[in-house]
Amino acid sequence: MSSIIANQVRHDKAFAERLTSRWQYVVVLERLARAAGATRWYCAQSEPELSRVIDELRGGSCVSFYFDDQLRVDLDDEAARQQMFEAVSPAREIVLGYPTEGQIHVDTELVTGPSELSEVLMHHPEGGVVLWGPWPSRTGSSSTVSIDLVDEDGVLRMHPH
Repeated sequence: MSSIIANQVRHDKAFAERLTSRWQYVVVLERLARAAGATRWYCAQSEPELSRVIDELRGGSCVSFYFDDQLRVDLDDEAARQQMFEAVSPAREIVLGYPTEGQIHVDTELVTGPSELSEVLMHHPEGGVVLWGPWPSRTGSSSTVSIDLVDEDGVLRMHPH
């Protein structure tokens, strides 16, 4: 990816400050520019993985980094699944994805309601790692850093995300 974009992220003051704090994982939501609402999700559990994520970000995107917050990364076991069922309802959606060790990309689904959650969980045996939680906001908490990325030419333009 463009070094202009990677440098923008690495030199963002809020990002740099948060990166110096302790963290176990970072879930990254990239809202793509000019992509009809398309997103890409990442999960990094180390600085080298986070560096790989940063190198893949696309110009013009709005990217949010969730450090140990808003979205959970848990062992997919009975306790985590019970918490998922408590969090989801027909009025409340949750994002659900299964990170693969060594991979930074995470395919996610937006799940609404207990029956849809049951169906999704049937296809994933317990024991792996699961990323889940309500759809996160751009602002979140003090552990959230959101950045509007410049385009490939280095100009910051407003895009619908």
